[in-house]
Formats: sequence, C-alpha cells, structure tokens
Amino acid sequence: MKHLDEQPMLSSLLRVAPVGFLSLLLLLSCAVNAWLVPMERSLWIQGRAMAPLPAGYFILLFAFQWFFCMSIHLTLPRFFSRKQKLFFIFAVALICRLMLLGNAPSNDMNRYLWEGRVLARGISPYHHAPDDRLLDSVAKQDPFHENINHPHMTAAYPPLMVALFSLLGKLWYHPLAIKGTLMMLDLGTMAFLAFLLAHRRLDFRWLALYAFNPVILWAFAAEGHFDVIQCFLLAGAICFFDRKKWGWMFLLAGLSVQVKYVSLPAVLFLINRENFRHVWIALVAILLPYGLFSLAFATENLHGMFQGILQFGESFAFNGSIHALLRVLLGEIEPATMICKVFLAVLLIWGLFYFHPERNSRYRNDPVSGCFYILACILLLAPTVHFWYISWVIPFLVLHPSRPWMLLCLTIGIYFVTYGLYHHTGVWRLPLWAYLCEWVPFYGLLILQGVFFVKQAGSGMETDPPRTVSVVIPAQNEEEHVASCVGEALKDNAVTEAIVIDGGSSDRTRKRALEAGARVLEDARSLKKGGGRGGQICKGIQAARGDLVAVVHADTLVKAPGFTRMCDVLERQPRLCGGALGGLFASRDPKLGLINFLNDLRVTFLGISFGDQVQFFRRKSVADKLLFPCIPLMEDVEFGIRLSKLGPQVYLFGNALVSPRRWKTRGFGNAFTVITGVGSYLLKRPGGTPDTKAMYRSYYGKKEATDKESK
Repeated sequence: MKHLDEQPMLSSLLRVAPVGFLSLLLLLSCAVNAWLVPMERSLWIQGRAMAPLPAGYFILLFAFQWFFCMSIHLTLPRFFSRKQKLFFIFAVALICRLMLLGNAPSNDMNRYLWEGRVLARGISPYHHAPDDRLLDSVAKQDPFHENINHPHMTAAYPPLMVALFSLLGKLWYHPLAIKGTLMMLDLGTMAFLAFLLAHRRLDFRWLALYAFNPVILWAFAAEGHFDVIQCFLLAGAICFFDRKKWGWMFLLAGLSVQVKYVSLPAVLFLINRENFRHVWIALVAILLPYGLFSLAFATENLHGMFQGILQFGESFAFNGSIHALLRVLLGEIEPATMICKVFLAVLLIWGLFYFHPERNSRYRNDPVSGCFYILACILLLAPTVHFWYISWVIPFLVLHPSRPWMLLCLTIGIYFVTYGLYHHTGVWRLPLWAYLCEWVPFYGLLILQGVFFVKQAGSGMETDPPRTVSVVIPAQNEEEHVASCVGEALKDNAVTEAIVIDGGSSDRTRKRALEAGARVLEDARSLKKGGGRGGQICKGIQAARGDLVAVVHADTLVKAPGFTRMCDVLERQPRLCGGALGGLFASRDPKLGLINFLNDLRVTFLGISFGDQVQFFRRKSVADKLLFPCIPLMEDVEFGIRLSKLGPQVYLFGNALVSPRRWKTRGFGNAFTVITGVGSYLLKRPGGTPDTKAMYRSYYGKKEATDKESK
C-alpha cells in the first residue's frame, strides 16, 4: 500500500519537474548577471571583447530568458489550482526581481534623483537644466550629477513624476529607493492583470508573458525605468472599467498621463456614454499637478514645463522603425517627425471609429484592443524606441496575445549591441545589421497579421453573447467511448444538445449514443462524395442549433464547466470567433507529456489547433459561410486557418481528457508522421487544395481507405 500511495506523488513530481527546471534556469540567468556584468566591463577595458557581436553574452542571456518565459508559460501544470498557479508565478517573479534589484541602474536614474533633489530645494527642474551654473553649488555635493545624460536639457517628465522622485529622494537619496518602489508597482501590475484574466475566464498561465518577460525584468527591476508606473495605472484603470468603478478608473487613467504623455490617446478608449459624466476626474488628475507647479513657481513661464519633452521629441531619433525609414528618404529628422505625427493623428481617428467599444460590437465593453492599438501605433511611429518602451504594450499581450509583438520581445534584445558599441567608441548607435535583425522579423509577422485583420474586419461575424452550446461528435465504431463522451458533455449546463454523426458503424455506436441522450445522424458517404470526418462534422454543424458549436472526438471527455467557460470567454470578448479548449492524454507516459507540450506550443505560436484539442466557434457565421471543409483528413488544420478569417481565436489550456489509444497502437513515431503530414499540407496549400484523400490513404493505410471509398 505504501508503494501505491507514493506513485501519484512521484507522478506529480515528474509533471512539475519541467516547469521547476525552467524556473530554476530563469533564476540562474538572473543570478548570473551579478558577476557577468562586472566581468563584461573588464573585458571592454582590456579590449578583449569580440567585435562582431558587442555585448553578445548579454544578448544571448536575454534570448535565453525569453525562451524560459515562453516555456514556463507552456509547461505550467494543468493540475495546479488557480491559487497554486498565481502563487507559483508571483513567487518566481518576486525572486527574479530581487536578484536583479542590485543591477546598476540606467543613467536615467541619475536624472530622476537629481530633478527630485532640485525640486526639494525649491528650484524648478523645468526651467533649470542640470548644467545650469545657478545649480553649481548643488551639483558639487551631488553624487549622481556627473553622470546625468543630456545635462543641457530641462526635465521632460510630467510634474507628478518629478514630485514622486522628490518624495522618494527625501526618504532615501539612493537608486534603490526608486527601484524598490517600481518593483512594488511592477508586482501590482501583475495583480491587476491576474484580475483581468480571471474576469475574462482565461488561464493564469498567460500572466507569465508579463511576469517573466526579459523586457519587463530588465527595464524595471534591473535598470529602474519608471514606465512600469504607466503599466500599473493603465492596467488598474481597465480593471475598474470592468467593475464599472468609474471614479477610480478615471483617476488612474488621468494619473497615467501624468506618468507618460503617450497614455493620453489610450484614455480616450475608456470613455463611453455610461461614464462620460465622470470624465472631469481624469481632467483634474491630468491638470492639477500643472496647476500646483505653476503656483509654486509663479515667476516661471508655463511653456517651460513642456520644453524638455518637446526638445526630446523633435531633436532626437534612435531605433525608430517607420521614422527611421522616412529619415533615410528625407535626410532630416524634422520632416520625418512631422509625417509620423500626421500618420499618428489619422490612425488615432480611425482607431476611435473602429476599436472604440461604443463604435464596434466586436469590442463591446472591452477597451483593451483600442489601448493596445494606439500604444502600438505610437511605438511604430516614434522617432526613438528604447528597448524598455516595448513594456508599454506587454501588459496587453497577457490579455490579447499577439505573435508579432511576442517576437519583438525577443528581437529587441539586439538593441543591446548599442551598449557594447558605446563601451568601445563612446558613441550611442545601432548598426544597420542589428537594426534589421531587430525589426524585419517583427514586421514580417505584423504584415501577415494585418492581412488576416483586413479579412476579419469585413467578415460580418456575429458578436451576440453566446448562451448555448451544441456538441458535435463525429464517430465510427466507437461503442466503447461514445456514451461517456456524450454523458460528460450533457452534464454541462451550457450544452443544450449533443449530436453524434455516425460514419457507418458496424458496432453499437448509434445505440449507445442514443441511450446516452444524443441526437444521432448518419453520414456514410464515401470519400469521393465528401465523406469522412470532415463531412460528418459539416453535417453536424448544419443540424446544430446552439450559439456555439464544439467539435469533440468520440474518445475525448470534456468535463463541466468546460463548455460554459467557452461561452463566458466569448461573451466577455466579442472580438473572438472561437478557438480551442485544449486537452491532455489520459496517460502519465512522459512521451505523451512531450506530445502535450508540442500541441500547446503549436497552438500558441502557430495558431493551428487539432481536432482532439476541442475546437469551438460561433455557429451562425461558420454555418452561413460553409467554412468547415468536407475533407477526410486535415479538416481540423484547414478549418483553423479558415476560422482565422472571421476573427481572432483563443486557446484555453483546458483539461479535456484524450484517449492515448492511437499513440499506443502506432507508437511514438506517429509524432513524426503527424508533423510531416501537417507540414506537407501547409506547404502545398498555397498552390491549391492538397489531395487529402491520398493523405488519408497514406496515414490510415490503403485497405481502410479503400473500404471507405467503396461505400
């Protein structure tokens, strides 16, 4: 008995081992920085650094951390409860941040501390630059003044931020005072994102995309950039939007503008008819700090408070994408900046008409898409894009995963070539090859995503809140499994019908399905006449009456409230057309565990789900457009691609139990067969419809295919 009791514990430990190992590697990568940074600096001094890839070790470290982040997201055990997932993510995230807290901060920190001290002395940092001779006596006593970047420039930050720096400086005039505060707000951002994931019925594992993202770790915990305050306030504002706490929402939204001016257009997507009368709170939060500063420094002109930010925006350009191309074509910064401003104004106006929750039913009661859109536009058109600027959109990746932006979180690591070149030459620049490596892969995916977006915008997809689910179950000779499949599905309150489409069984499949409470249809057409699993599912979709259709294989069990969750997710995010629930093999074989991982990896990064992962979708749009293909093999892959023309899809990382029987029969080598088959199909698809009947014969064997074709 003792041995039997230990087996489940041993199995659980084995299932936790991958995420534990990856988390340990992530923590080690953070710890390694403590001694590699001083070593790297000594190598630069001694002139022994490798010229082809300056700061190469750090770029590699950054890339490893990105892979660890994505892998932890995928390997977080499904058997963890929601509380266990949150505890695990927050615990590892906190340790990572504590390890990086001692990292040398960005030289921007010198300006934070200096401007706070100047303000504490009753002097306006908006009217007296760090190199102002009137401040010589203060500068001589200040340990951070010497390393301030651009000392000829006055303060570019909004007055609330300068006041915060002043307050923290009075408490402790040290970078750790600011970095410690930023770390707490960083964790607060995670708390807000966790609430938003819970409200949208999404898995907490998506929080890993923020918690362990190397951009976030290095921008905030390591270098101490205050952009995290904007992330915190905007995430909080959206939380209060969901709760309809309009006063708090507008307060946080207004304060976010006092952190970064780029937040202002995002605030517009939070305003609707219901909360418009509370807009004054945001206006007070935005304008009051300016008023208080004007009273405190009545002898100074108000224009001086914006001189620094205007000078930064007009005179500096580094690592911008579209702006850089315009600068090359036009030869100067000023005309390129002007064109980008015009583009941004046009995109903002269009975005307010398309993405605003009041204007488009796809984004009903959800301002996330609009905020994400406008901040992304600002990043694409900005003259200067430092690596930490990407943090502006990362909180939105947790809620609306975007493959191009997830990829940019990796390629932005090439930015650190600049650090190496600065050590070598004292010049802050990014080589052309590094610039191309940073931006070209991102724009390649972004253009592809744009093509799908244009198709989705004109798809006419219904957006009504789904209430009912029709479960469509294709089956043939499944008497051992079909009753359990139907029975489990009907236990879910959202399921109003289970439709079994029999492909011509020679056993008691139809009888067992009827006894379990299913409606049974028959589709015994040959492959030549549109038969096979694709044809069966098509017939089930046309017969279905639910708001949603979920396709479940007969050897798969979906326990309640799996189908209810599908309805909840699509109700809270009308922009979604469907997606996949996700499943696990009903076996603890480590090889099948690897297949589970590869399945999750494929859906997350390629957007291709398989039938045994329980595809679901809005019925009317799919049925009216006849989107489901009547093909005998690859019907799930083809449908997933077609469904993307309606709208974005979601992956729920669900716990549908999938029978491992085919893998036990065919062996682990079946994984190679499936991968090559899908790859071959995707390669042939652009040239026309692949011969799925031939693929069916190759996969199932000539005898079974011949029997099916002869019916």
